[in-house]
Amino acid sequence: MKIELHAHTSEVSFCGKVPAKELVRLYREAGYDCLVITNHFNDYTAKLHAEAGRPDFPKYYHEEYEKAARLGREAGLLVLCGYEIRFRNNGVNDYLVYGMPRDIEEDADRIFSMDPHTFGELARKRNFLFYQAHPFRNEMRITDPADLFGIEVNNAHPRHDSRNDVAKCWAEKFRLHGISGSDCHQVQDAGRAGILTEEPVRDMDDLVRVLRSDLYTLF
Repeated sequence: MKIELHAHTSEVSFCGKVPAKELVRLYREAGYDCLVITNHFNDYTAKLHAEAGRPDFPKYYHEEYEKAARLGREAGLLVLCGYEIRFRNNGVNDYLVYGMPRDIEEDADRIFSMDPHTFGELARKRNFLFYQAHPFRNEMRITDPADLFGIEVNNAHPRHDSRNDVAKCWAEKFRLHGISGSDCHQVQDAGRAGILTEEPVRDMDDLVRVLRSDLYTLF
């Protein structure tokens, strides 16, 4: 299967310029079998949505994912829900999360108040996966590798220098699991990267199993 692990929709991520319907079409046409939407899940985004009349950010976040998943089913594309999290006290770093249970998502303020160490402990306790996104871009801060399951070693965003070569070396040095994603925000970003797996992925549980076991290749 051909899988995108890092993409944004304009309905949730204010920096995103592609509506979910268009994103599904682009990835289907690019030959992907699965699209993981990782919209921004942070205090700033929640505040902007509250100002726009959507005060229950976790509810809105998941409702928009469910709409995208329905569009995906109609188009023959599996759409899964991930997150790009940012913590209040760690305001420049972004983290990709897969398999986070809904009860944790619904307590967004608790998540925003955490730090990589406490969130990493929670991820291990609740068996979901916690990666640092594009860790070697300008202004990013090093996260203790012990707090992470892995890092994004290939970020294909064309308007940032993510220093993927450095990220790959860092992952190898600290035995972190590496992932690859397009970081899609605009039409021209779609389908630039991802993972390939021979294992079937039917839902988030399958994806977490594949990622945890390194049963994939990067592209």
